[in-house]
Amino acid sequence: MSFSTKHTLLSLYFDHIQPIFPMFRRPALYHGLLNSHVPDDLLVAMFAIACRFLPPEKCSLFFGHATAPWEQFSRLAHQKSRENADKEGNRPVTLDAVKTACLLALYEYTSTPSRQAWVLVGNAMRLALMAQLHQVDCANGPDNLSAAEKEERRFVWWTIWRLDCTINVTTVTPFSIDPRLIGTALVSTTIPDFTAGVVDATRNKISEMDPVRSWTSVQGPQVQDTGDGFNTHLFAVSLLRAVSECHQRLNTRVNAEDIQYISSLEEIFTALDVIFPGSFFAPAKSPTEESHTHRLRLETIIMLNTARLILNEPVGQLTTKVPDNPSNSLVSLGGWRDSLGYAEDIANVFNYWPSDYFAVSDPIISCAIWHAYCGLMMLEMSGLKNSGADLPNMPETNALEGLSVSLNSFTPWWPIARVLQDSLQELRAWSWAKLDSRRLIGLISHVRKAFSPFTRQPGRVDVSILCDSLVEDLTMSVM
Repeated sequence: MSFSTKHTLLSLYFDHIQPIFPMFRRPALYHGLLNSHVPDDLLVAMFAIACRFLPPEKCSLFFGHATAPWEQFSRLAHQKSRENADKEGNRPVTLDAVKTACLLALYEYTSTPSRQAWVLVGNAMRLALMAQLHQVDCANGPDNLSAAEKEERRFVWWTIWRLDCTINVTTVTPFSIDPRLIGTALVSTTIPDFTAGVVDATRNKISEMDPVRSWTSVQGPQVQDTGDGFNTHLFAVSLLRAVSECHQRLNTRVNAEDIQYISSLEEIFTALDVIFPGSFFAPAKSPTEESHTHRLRLETIIMLNTARLILNEPVGQLTTKVPDNPSNSLVSLGGWRDSLGYAEDIANVFNYWPSDYFAVSDPIISCAIWHAYCGLMMLEMSGLKNSGADLPNMPETNALEGLSVSLNSFTPWWPIARVLQDSLQELRAWSWAKLDSRRLIGLISHVRKAFSPFTRQPGRVDVSILCDSLVEDLTMSVM
């Protein structure tokens, strides 16, 4: 491959991937390239993701008739990664090996969210644990590293932690590490400065990543942000994770402790206007706000509203405790119905989302869009939309349309968005039908899993249960 092609692909990587998943100090990477210190599998994995952003004319110029060079790069990266792993044996896991595993997991999951892709996410986290990236600032952490090297390890750790959290929220599966075992401080540097290799004094105070424990501590929740919103975004992800994890536990076994935990989470969400400045939730870009900071703030708002949606979804194990009491089910569905205003808020965010943000945004945002859309669509089809006299403004057709258009805007770069969009087309084909509200609790739980590694087709969004239930309801109504 020519120097020009490598340079173009690396530039695309730093333009589109680094702002979302910051793991590299650009000067250090280029210095390593000049001295042949960058492993081939890491470099090829970077090319695999960067290729998606290559304009078609340059793709033809660089790779001739190869219509999907990213697939070739991915296969080569996997091959070289396996070869390097065999060569290294039981030697300590390197930071480059962790980065490679993270990029391969990211590529595979955003291509086809298969069972293998889900396994790769877990593999990346395990390698990060083996490299002790979760203990950078512990008493027994590494003491022979410069401030810049430690900060790099923090960025890599929190990037992989965030990927693990958001994907396991999407699949409704267990998370890879107990937050109480994390001994790595939050970053002290903005993403642009870190990328440029500008790392000044760093903090080594380890933050509490369980939001409820942080909320009930003497100090209270403290979001120590660097100025660009990265740590604030991690706080939002920790809330999203906590809500999802608690719902998973309650759907497995109902217990008083987790019911109290949900109540504490509700208190935190009620107090978000106190934790964050008053202007934080206004999606418009302020005159002094950098585009990078604005985009990350909008993603944070989407994450928080997604967590609010999940928090208000009925817990199947709780509702089945009183199957003969319809008022209990109605209360649960009423809370879910009212909370769909947050889905509208997600749609509203994209009214302030410049078109160029889609190419530099977290692809997992597409799953949040899908989740919000399905909730609004089920509400429309169930007839619960107008079942209360004192409801706030309820979902409008333009919110659904806005979410669909926004999801479609992710498709040029992220195949995962195309899979989600195809499933919405299948769902929209049934939008004229009436959905039996008695089925809603089970359907809401089903829709929580955009992708499930436990199904026969884990890389496909399965909305057939919605369609099948509609067919059955229609059949019963004419009998």
